[in-house]
Amino acid sequence: MDDKRRRTWRPMAQNPSGPIGEVCRRGTLLRERQMDWNALLPLEAQDHTWLVDWSGGVLSVLCQSPVWISWLRRNEKNILKQWNSRFPKTPAQQITASVRPWSYRLPPPAKIPKAPYISAAAPEALRAVTDQMPQAIAIALKRLAATLDSLQAEAVASASAKEKGARLSE
Repeated sequence: MDDKRRRTWRPMAQNPSGPIGEVCRRGTLLRERQMDWNALLPLEAQDHTWLVDWSGGVLSVLCQSPVWISWLRRNEKNILKQWNSRFPKTPAQQITASVRPWSYRLPPPAKIPKAPYISAAAPEALRAVTDQMPQAIAIALKRLAATLDSLQAEAVASASAKEKGARLSE
C-alpha cells in the first residue's frame, strides 16, 4: 500500500524545482522589487502602480487608471534615474505602462434592511423581570424596554405616514 502520510513533507521554502519553483522564485523576487519600486515613488502613486517586470532595459508597470500612466510619463526621467542608481545590474531606459484590467461588474445592490419585528409584549416582559434581577442588570433591562417602546412608536408612525401618503395619492 502506498500511504502518503508517511512520506516526508518538503515545504516550498526549500528551493523547489521545475516550473513551479521558477514561479515561486519569480514571485518572491517580484515582491521584493515591488517594495523597492514603492520606495522610488511618492505615497500618492504607491497604491496606484504595480511593477510587473524589469527586463531588457524596460520597466513594465500596471496602473490603476490612465491618469497614473500620464503621471508615470511626466516623472519617467526621475524614476529611471533613481532605479538605475539603485539597481546598476539591471538598468532601465524606458517605462511601459498599461491599465490594470479591473472587473467592470457593478457591486451587488445593497439590501434594504428590514425593520426588526418587535413583539408588543417584549417591553412589558422585560419590565416584569427587572424586579428579580440585580440592580445594574435591572437598569439595563429597563433601558432596553424603553428602546423597544420607542422603536415600536417609530414603526407605527412611519407606517401611518405611508398609509396617509398612499391615501392622498389615490
